[in-house]
Amino acid sequence: MLGLEQWTRKKFFLTAIFAAATFAASFALGNAITIALGPGTSGIVTIIITTILVVICAKLVETPGVFTLVVCLFTIFAIPTNMFGPPGPHKIIIGITTGFAYDFLWNITGRKKFISLPTAAGIATGLSIVLIFCLMVYLDYPKKDYLQSILKYIIPLYVILGAIGGLIGEWIYERSLSRLSIVKQLK
Repeated sequence: MLGLEQWTRKKFFLTAIFAAATFAASFALGNAITIALGPGTSGIVTIIITTILVVICAKLVETPGVFTLVVCLFTIFAIPTNMFGPPGPHKIIIGITTGFAYDFLWNITGRKKFISLPTAAGIATGLSIVLIFCLMVYLDYPKKDYLQSILKYIIPLYVILGAIGGLIGEWIYERSLSRLSIVKQLK
């Protein structure tokens, strides 16, 4: 089995809520940063916030495919925006691939505390920027040349920021959220 029998309506609803919250936080924070600092600057901060929220969601739900679902839903919400690449439904492929990378890496590394999630988050986040670039090339998007020129700097930066977000998200869950009675009831 793929673990589908472990998905309940409550877990699916919680995942959808986290996807919407992640989108809302990224959209609001990203726009504020772009207005304050200029285009192309928001991803550096929003990647940490979105990663924290996605990791907390995964720790709360702890069901096979949780990353794939939450990141895919996030990209569905992001279709009309510039988050996760140029606007359009094609970005769902990036969401599914990035989410699958998270799930695969979290599982293959044994779900070890403070190792597996930061590793999965870092690599999946780095992969996402590569996938966004590939989409921009495929669509012949005007800003693809600019992204290509900074890709060698952006990929390592996203890997580091994703790992930091993964570490913070897991720390928040382990230090605070895991002790809440509502979380214990969910488990």
